[in-house]
Amino acid sequence: MWNNIVQGFSEIIQAFYLATVWMKIPSYGLAIILFTIAVKIVLFPLTRLQMNSMRAMQELQPKIKEIQERYKNKPEKAQQAVMQLYKEKGVNPMSGCLPLLIQMPIIFALFSSLRLFFDPKLHPPYVDLTKAGFLWIENLGQPDPIILPLLTVVVTFAQQFFTSMTASGKIDPTQRTMLIIMPLFIGWIARTLPAGLTLYWVVFSLFSAVETLVIRRMSGVAKGAGSKA
Repeated sequence: MWNNIVQGFSEIIQAFYLATVWMKIPSYGLAIILFTIAVKIVLFPLTRLQMNSMRAMQELQPKIKEIQERYKNKPEKAQQAVMQLYKEKGVNPMSGCLPLLIQMPIIFALFSSLRLFFDPKLHPPYVDLTKAGFLWIENLGQPDPIILPLLTVVVTFAQQFFTSMTASGKIDPTQRTMLIIMPLFIGWIARTLPAGLTLYWVVFSLFSAVETLVIRRMSGVAKGAGSKA
C-alpha cells in the first residue's frame, strides 16, 4: 500500500510538471512549488480551525489555572473540570494537531518519492532528468547542504513566531526557547534531505507565515466590527 502511495505522489508531481510544460516554463522545481500551494489550499480550513482553537485555548488559560489551583490535590478532578470547560466553550484541544497529523504522511511520502523520482538509474521512465535542477540546485533529489537549510531556519522561525503571536499576542519564555531550537533543528535535518522536499517545506512554511498574518488580520477586522456593533 505504501508503495502505491509513493507512486501516487510521483505521478502527482509529474502532473504538476506537465502543467509547467503547458505554461512553457518546464521545471520540476516550479512543479513542487505548485504542488505545495495546492496542498496549502486544501489544508486551509484545518489551518484556520487550528488557529481558532489555539486562540480559544489561550483565552481559557486563566480559568484553567483557576481550576488547577482549586483541585491541586485532585488531578483527576481537575482534568474532568478542564474537559468540561472545553466542552462548554466548544473547544477541541486535538483540533490544533490536525494540520500536522495530515502533513506528516505527505512529508514521508514525498521524501520516499523524490529519492527515486530524480535518481539517475531508478527514476520512473516518464521523468525528464534534464529538468531535475532548479535555480542553484543541480538535482532536486539530492540534498542542498547550505542555502535551502538556511532558508528553512528563517521561514520556520517566521511561521512559529507569527503563530505564537496569533495565539496569545505574546511569547512566553517556553515558547521563546522552542522558537529558536525548533527552526535550528529542522534546518540541521534539512541538510540531509532531498532538496525537493526541503523546497516543499520552505514554500509551505512561507505561505503558512503569510496565511497566519492574513487570518490574524481578518480576525482582528471581524473583532473590531463586532465591538462596534
